[in-house]
Amino acid sequence: MLKRTKSIVAMSVICATPTLCAQEAGRIQAGKFDLIPSFTSSMAYVDNVAYARGEDPEIFSWRAIFSPEVIAVTQVDGNPFQVGYRLERGVFFSSSADDYTDHFVEASGEYELNSRHRLNAIAQFEDGHEERGTGFSLGLGTAIDTPDRYISTSIGGEYSYGAVTSDGMLTFKANRETLDYDRSEQVYLIRDRVKNLVGAEFGYRIGPATTALLDVSQTYVRYDNQIGIVTRDSDETRILLGLRWESTAATTGFAKVGYKEKDFEAAERSTFYGTDWEVGIDWQPLSYTSFRFSTSADTRETNGEGNFIRHRGFDVSWNHEWLNRLTSSVRVSRATDEYILTGEDIENRDDEFMNYMASLNYQARRYLSFSLFYQLADRDSNRELIGYDRNVVGISAEVTL
Repeated sequence: MLKRTKSIVAMSVICATPTLCAQEAGRIQAGKFDLIPSFTSSMAYVDNVAYARGEDPEIFSWRAIFSPEVIAVTQVDGNPFQVGYRLERGVFFSSSADDYTDHFVEASGEYELNSRHRLNAIAQFEDGHEERGTGFSLGLGTAIDTPDRYISTSIGGEYSYGAVTSDGMLTFKANRETLDYDRSEQVYLIRDRVKNLVGAEFGYRIGPATTALLDVSQTYVRYDNQIGIVTRDSDETRILLGLRWESTAATTGFAKVGYKEKDFEAAERSTFYGTDWEVGIDWQPLSYTSFRFSTSADTRETNGEGNFIRHRGFDVSWNHEWLNRLTSSVRVSRATDEYILTGEDIENRDDEFMNYMASLNYQARRYLSFSLFYQLADRDSNRELIGYDRNVVGISAEVTL
C-alpha cells in the first residue's frame, strides 16, 4: 500500500515551472489538479540490520531514509480523484549491501451515480524490497548478500447500492493482487502468485447507531511456477457475521467473526477449516487523548515452509496531545504465526512476534514537524533459526508547503 509521506523534491520542481503558483497552504494548482508535495526524512540507529538470530553476529548501522512524494488531486463531475507517487531511498552507513530505492504509485477515485448507486476504485503499484532477514529470508538474513526485491500490484473496486439514509446497504467488491520476486532462482519463482477476490457485504441498520453485517468472499490463489513441488494453488471461502456501531460520540467500532475454508488443489495438502475474525474499536474519552484496539485472525500465504500461515494479531495504541504542538503515540502489537504442515507426525512451526513503538511528535511550524521514535521488534519460534530482536531509535522530519 502506498505510504502517504509527501514530497518536497517534487515541490521544488513544480515551483520552478512559471505556469504554476501556490493557491493555498500545502497545495499548488496545476490546471485542473491540486498538487500536494512534501518530503519526509529520518536518521536512525539500527542494532540488528539483517535480523540475525541471537548467536549470529549482528550488523550495527546508522540508517538514513529520504522519501519525497507528490499527490495530484482533482474532481470529475464533482467526484474526487487522486494519484500519487512516492520514492523511498534508504542508506545504511555501515552496511551498503542493505541500501535500497523503492517506488510507490497509487490512484483512487469515487463516483456517485445517484443517491443509491456509488462506485469507488483503487490501484496500487510497488517496486519494493524485503529487508534481509524478513519475508522469504526470515532467519537467514546474514546468509544472503542483498535484500530481496519484488514488484507487487493491487487493483480493486466496490459498487454500493442503497441510499445513505436507508436501512440496508449492499456492496459488491472485487480485487486482484500480484507478487513477483525479482530473482531467477527456483526457490523464489515458486513464491510468485496472483490472488483474485470477489465478494459482497450486506449491512442492515438494527438501531440508531448499530448496523448488522454479513460479509462473504471467495479468493482464488494461483502460483505462477510450481515446478518440482506440490502446488499451493487454493480456493478460499470466507463468511463473516458482525456489527458496526457508534455507541457514543467517543466510541466507534466493528466486530466480525465467522467461517474460513482454504481448499488446496493438490490432494497432498489438507483442506483447512477454521474461524476468522476482525475487530476494531476506537475510543476517545477526552478531546486530547484516544485509544485504538484491533485484533484479527486469518490465513496467509507462506513465505517459507508449510502449506500456509495461520495468523492471529492483536494491536493496542494510544495517542495523546500534551500541548498544542506536542503529541505522543504508543503502540504495542502481538502476533502469532503458525506454519501449517502436512502430516500428523510433523510439528507445525510456531512464531510469536512482539512489536513496541513509541514516538514524541512536535509540530514546529505549519509546514514542518519532527518526531523522535523508538521501535523494538522481538520474534521467538520453536525453530532455532528464526528468533531475533531488533532495536531502532531515531528522529524524523516532514516538510510540506
